[in-house]
Amino acid sequence: MNELIIIALIAAIWIVRKFVWNIEEGTNRQRKLNPELNTKSYELHEKRLKQFSKSKYKNRMFYLGTDGSCYYYSATGRKVFC
Repeated sequence: MNELIIIALIAAIWIVRKFVWNIEEGTNRQRKLNPELNTKSYELHEKRLKQFSKSKYKNRMFYLGTDGSCYYYSATGRKVFC
């Protein structure tokens, strides 16, 4: 019985992370002008990276380095290159 409760809790957390926390912020126009607003559009993400050298895509802030490399910071603070 306890295993079913744990599995149900893990499934509920996964559903919330997948669908609720991954929402787009602001209007389309606001997202185009502000790279710190979350977006799910990869095309918009690429445009913002080129224009602002940073973009928040699927709740993760990506940065464009001076050499053209794309990276983000992990939870431990390390640079992860894409």
